[in-house]
Amino acid sequence: MVRSAVVIVALAFVVACGRDHGTARVRPLPKVDGSPALRGGGAARSPRIANYKIDARLDVVKHQITATQTLTWTNWGASAVDKLPFHLYLNAFKNESTLFMRSARGVNRIKEVAPDGWGWIHVDSVTYAGADLTGKLVVGTEESVAELTLPAPVEPGATIKLDMKFTAQLPEVIARTGYKGEFHLVGQWFPKIGVRIGAPGAERWECQPFHAFTEFFADFGVYDVSLTVPSTYVVAATGVLTTATETPGGTRTLVYHAEDVHDFVWMADPYMDMISAQAKVEDGTVEVRVLARPEQAEFAQRHLEAAVGAIQFFSAWFVPYPWPIMTIVDPPMDAGAAAGMEYPTLVTTGGDGVFARPGLRMPEYVTVHEVGHNWFQGILASNEPIEAWLDEGVNEWADAKVMAAMYGARTSGVDWMGWQAEVAALRRWYVDDPSSLPSPIATAAHAFVDEKTWGMQTYVTTARALATLEQHVGPTKFAEAMKAYAQAWAFKHPTGRDLFESLGSKLGEDLTWFFGPVWQSVGGIKLGIRSAWCRRAHPARGVFGSGASRKLVTETEAPDTGSYVCEVVVTNTGTMHVPVDLELKFADGSTQRLHWDDKGTGAWERFVVERSTPLVEVWIDPDNKIQLDSPVSHHYRLDGDGAASTRAAAWVSSVTQTLMQLVGP
Repeated sequence: MVRSAVVIVALAFVVACGRDHGTARVRPLPKVDGSPALRGGGAARSPRIANYKIDARLDVVKHQITATQTLTWTNWGASAVDKLPFHLYLNAFKNESTLFMRSARGVNRIKEVAPDGWGWIHVDSVTYAGADLTGKLVVGTEESVAELTLPAPVEPGATIKLDMKFTAQLPEVIARTGYKGEFHLVGQWFPKIGVRIGAPGAERWECQPFHAFTEFFADFGVYDVSLTVPSTYVVAATGVLTTATETPGGTRTLVYHAEDVHDFVWMADPYMDMISAQAKVEDGTVEVRVLARPEQAEFAQRHLEAAVGAIQFFSAWFVPYPWPIMTIVDPPMDAGAAAGMEYPTLVTTGGDGVFARPGLRMPEYVTVHEVGHNWFQGILASNEPIEAWLDEGVNEWADAKVMAAMYGARTSGVDWMGWQAEVAALRRWYVDDPSSLPSPIATAAHAFVDEKTWGMQTYVTTARALATLEQHVGPTKFAEAMKAYAQAWAFKHPTGRDLFESLGSKLGEDLTWFFGPVWQSVGGIKLGIRSAWCRRAHPARGVFGSGASRKLVTETEAPDTGSYVCEVVVTNTGTMHVPVDLELKFADGSTQRLHWDDKGTGAWERFVVERSTPLVEVWIDPDNKIQLDSPVSHHYRLDGDGAASTRAAAWVSSVTQTLMQLVGP
């Protein structure tokens, strides 16, 4: 999901056009997709622990869903289970007392809850093996979770089936789900079982209440979902369409089938149009679809082109996209709270608006980011509530590379009216210094001090840290290591430790010096140049010897050699330490590179060099390899006469050059 400051600003600029679309017309019955749910032979990629069969009907007037659900769940652990926890996500939007609303302070994604726009979900009945267990389902104090007590334990390796009936009231769109007018994005809408994690025999359930900072974590499975909607509505959903039939009452029923996914989402809207294209991957093609209303057709084309490119690059760099279809929904302009969210095989995009001129690539970036989630969350499926950075931050790092590959390294973010900027440079420009953030990256989403810290550390600092490590080991080696990680852990719920160990193993380097302080500590990197000076070089002067042999050596006996001895002291007063380069510039225009192999061994280092001309400038990290620090303090100019005007000019020169490095000419 896109949560960076730039996207928030961009969403604030979106114009909510109140276009009159006229009376909704009956749409042609959609054609079935006619393709298997998986590409490349259709073999199962995951253990398919949690499988759902859902039959749902949407009331577009009440914005309400009535449904039946059969969950087939297998105990893949090594210990028996006598209780099953379920997420009831829509109850997070039930009232102002929920954990979600308290932690969001009543606002999420620039959207307050409408007075009559609350949402909820109610489980009407639960049956198991013919027995009514409705009374055994206890909704927790935080109503976004519930726990079902079973009549008998489920032994390791055993499979059970639970039948449920439920009613879901969508909220007016606020956070990843809901309605706005006739538009419906139906996400996190059904009772979803938690995930068992932990060592064999010591498993525990992961099923936390829904917090404003947390997203989702679920087991992979097979979904068969039947959706009954008005015949005037266009539908897009996870998976492939297998059956489409007209039904009584001016409705139609569409059946979707999805394999090896951990969620199911769908969209229903009477005014959407669809365009499509093919993305080429190493083992075939992927159909890419974009759905948008007519007034957003220009943006739909931009989103389509970005999605095709993203699928091709992510597939080549990590693992091939495993499903036959990728759908991108561009929500209406007044439904921005539904924009920029990822689900398996279907994402919502955003960034449309009067300020998003061609070359200002916010719409493209949002699409690339959300499509990228189909790898770092859709395929790898890490524990988002506990390690959100393992999805969001890793994805942000990859997004910048994809944008650079698609649009050029210097123009990946902006190429408009002579202005050019890359995505990574923009990221460094608009965010806070990591050293100012009071919670480390490796913080559970609900435990961050505030939303700003959560967003910066989870998304931006993680991306900057990976980019810094990438430059340290070399881009080619790092790309190979990240690909090995993705291939080894696809469909296996990796943890942060799995990523660190995989990278260390592939790179052949113990990286604990980096991962420990960067992920576990606060304080950031604080590089600076404490001092820099030169003096003319000459043999030692002074009094040497003692008694009768005592001798005074003056500048006559020890004249200047014609060269200069120069000293530079560089510091790192932060908690994160990485190797860093320095560049010295001398009066004759020559330069010299130095390297401080700082891996936590000290807070400062002194360098002494002898040259034929004096030192005039010092640059820390001249190639901008270290993205974890602000570059504004990375330049020092030696003042010949110490005049205030010279120092001021040097400061302006330093800041100007730094900004030019960030945003380009």
